[in-house]
Amino acid sequence: MSLSAYLHVDGGSRGNPGLAACGMDLVDEHDAILCQGGWFLGTQTNNYAEYSALIWGIENALSLGVTSLHVQADSELMVKQMNSVYKVKNVGLKRLHHLATILASEFDSFEISHVYRSSNKKADEMVNKAMDAHKAVGSYNIALDLSPKQPSLFCKETASSNADATTSNKKQSHDATATVGQNEDRTILKNPASEASFDGCEHEDVCGTYELTVKDHFDAAHALIGYPGKCQYLHGHTWEIELTLAGTKLDSIGMLYDFKDIKPQLHALLDAFDHHCINDVAPFDRINPTAENLSRILYANLTDTLPEGIVLKEVAVWESPIAKVVFRPAE
Repeated sequence: MSLSAYLHVDGGSRGNPGLAACGMDLVDEHDAILCQGGWFLGTQTNNYAEYSALIWGIENALSLGVTSLHVQADSELMVKQMNSVYKVKNVGLKRLHHLATILASEFDSFEISHVYRSSNKKADEMVNKAMDAHKAVGSYNIALDLSPKQPSLFCKETASSNADATTSNKKQSHDATATVGQNEDRTILKNPASEASFDGCEHEDVCGTYELTVKDHFDAAHALIGYPGKCQYLHGHTWEIELTLAGTKLDSIGMLYDFKDIKPQLHALLDAFDHHCINDVAPFDRINPTAENLSRILYANLTDTLPEGIVLKEVAVWESPIAKVVFRPAE
């Protein structure tokens, strides 16, 4: 017997890392609630909470016999990683991504798509309730389990091993094919099978650190709580954001990190603030939306997604062409 369901998931942390929780809202095709709960995670990063929500929601859907699942999440990074648009380079997230992928393979049909926060209110509500209560809230069929799993853990005893084999064959086929990566003013033929990194000093007379800077912007308003001047009132800026990445090793084609990999990650974060009042957007509904706090929050979210060997050196926030704040981690 087939059972279709829709799953909304969300994760959040107050600070990054900080007090965290995940939430899910699982309904059947007639919009009847199957599960609607939040799970307290302690101190974790925002991305960890997003993946925890996805895994917990999938686990509950499988335990209830759902065979066709459509997931909606407001984390563009997670959705694009699950859809293989972005690579998962953070070591901590790789394990959670692998777990979510195994669980997703248990369904006859599985889809995941991105929605804006305004379309994800019930899951977001569960997140905040769990954080406030410091415990699980709402209704759920099974507890969150982030331990490693093998296919066919729940109800399907069909050929999920065959699905794994198919996935493996597809990956091998993909790896054997050269792909073209377009990076603004350069087009590079990339062969993933030969992407072993090398030490930049091995073939050069001069060795040192490479730095890469990318820029983006968004338009938004804010009001500074407690500020003794006009900035206490609502006003707007075109915020210019600069990221500087650093590292000592280049990949096999002589690049530190591809611009096209970091730019979408930055843009996805800034999109949450664009044409909004920042005071209404988490975490600035709880902390003052100063340029200093914004630079630190952006740093915390972005450093969590970078591969080993690549360091986010600093995040600069320009409130105007003549006013800049820079956040660098303590050494």
